[in-house]
Amino acid sequence: MKKITTALAGAALAALTLAGTATAAAPSPTEAGHIWLTVTRTTTDGVSTTGNVWLDCPGQAGVGHPHRESACTDLDYADGDFDALPGRSEANCWAGIVRVTATAHGTSEGRPVHWERTYESECDLILATGQVFDF
Repeated sequence: MKKITTALAGAALAALTLAGTATAAAPSPTEAGHIWLTVTRTTTDGVSTTGNVWLDCPGQAGVGHPHRESACTDLDYADGDFDALPGRSEANCWAGIVRVTATAHGTSEGRPVHWERTYESECDLILATGQVFDF
C-alpha cells in the first residue's frame, strides 16, 4: 500500500508541476496579443496560396512573425483595431497577384479579434496594413 500511495503522490506532484509550467508559459490575454494571421494570394491564373503566422505581442525575437516588433508597434498604435493600422506610404509590388485576402483571429489587449478584408493587390494590402501582413 505504501508503494501505491507514494506513486500516486509522485504522479500528483508531477501533474501539478506540469500544469504550473504550462500556465506560466502561456501569455495572458489581458497582457498580450496572440493573433493568428493568414494571407491568401490569388494569381491572375486563379491559383491561390495561403501563408500564416502567429503574431505575439510582446513575443520572442526570431519566433513567429518575421517583422514582429514593427507589426506589434503598428497594432499598438491602432489600439488593436486592424482597420486603424497606420499602413505604409510605399510598397514593393509584384505583378500577377490580383486578389489578396487577409484574416486575423485571436486576442489583442484582452479583446477578441476577428477580422477579414480582401484587397485588389498585394500593394493595397501592404499600403493599408504595413508589416502586420508582410510575411
